[in-house]
Amino acid sequence: MWPFSKKKQATSPSTRIVSDPFLGDATARRLREALTARNWGVARDILTAPMSNDDRAFYFEISAGTDGVQDWIEGPIRDEPHSTLPLLVRGTHAVFWAWDARGGGQADTVGEDQWKVWFRRLKLAEDCLDEVTERDPKCVEAWWFLTILSRARQLPKDELWRRFNRLLELDPYHHYGHDQMLQGLCKKWSGSHEEMFAFARSRAAAAPGTALPALIATAHLEFRFDNGGHEYMERPEVGDEIVAAAHQSIWHPSYRPTPASPHLWNRFALAFSLSDRFHEAERCFQLIGDNLHTDGTWDLDYFLKLRDYVRGNL
Repeated sequence: MWPFSKKKQATSPSTRIVSDPFLGDATARRLREALTARNWGVARDILTAPMSNDDRAFYFEISAGTDGVQDWIEGPIRDEPHSTLPLLVRGTHAVFWAWDARGGGQADTVGEDQWKVWFRRLKLAEDCLDEVTERDPKCVEAWWFLTILSRARQLPKDELWRRFNRLLELDPYHHYGHDQMLQGLCKKWSGSHEEMFAFARSRAAAAPGTALPALIATAHLEFRFDNGGHEYMERPEVGDEIVAAAHQSIWHPSYRPTPASPHLWNRFALAFSLSDRFHEAERCFQLIGDNLHTDGTWDLDYFLKLRDYVRGNL
């Protein structure tokens, strides 16, 4: 039984690697450098270049997570009054900025002063993004981040759905938006396991060959926290459904890898490792290699420990 008792003991992590926040993407690195240097011209050119919505979402996530943007983005907003882009950058960044103030712990670990900063920054984000959608109702990125804000601000469920459905009208396969909607339906955010699984399974079934079937793996990883942890993940029917989801997404003949694909490889690698699906997990670890670990999925020590566990049991 887990952890590390089946067949062979896991060895201590054998390789020290450094996570790359840009997942090997040179354009993402250049965007972070431009924003850090306050070079709006370069950042603007990257964010407005022709690309898919999911590719653009990857770069907006890099932009939103860049420290210090709020210190200077009002300049481009003032200098480019006819463009919604600098306002969009400010609003999306303010969402990440708010989470920085709140921290990643449970609600009962957040202090009173942190809550005040959290709500103030969320209000800034909402105001910016509301103005963007008023001026450009078809702005996919704004509706994606408004979906996040609906959860963060604990707005009524019908408002969460209204925002997500608006995003669906513009892009029915938006990977990042679906991930955020699933989080909004999680039990920990006042949803339920039933809602979460119904959403994941229905959206996965509607979109083979895309990133969306990975929602199945996400739902099982979320469910395990309240329902037996590793023992739950080891159930045959759980592993079977996750394998089927991988074949409908990252291993589907029609799937097109994107700069964000390492997030899916890591998500499936974690789910397969916990399910003792060693061959499938190793297939994902081969894609990840030593350079494409994603911090948002698991910390580096846990990644290395599970990789050694999988390889020790092949």
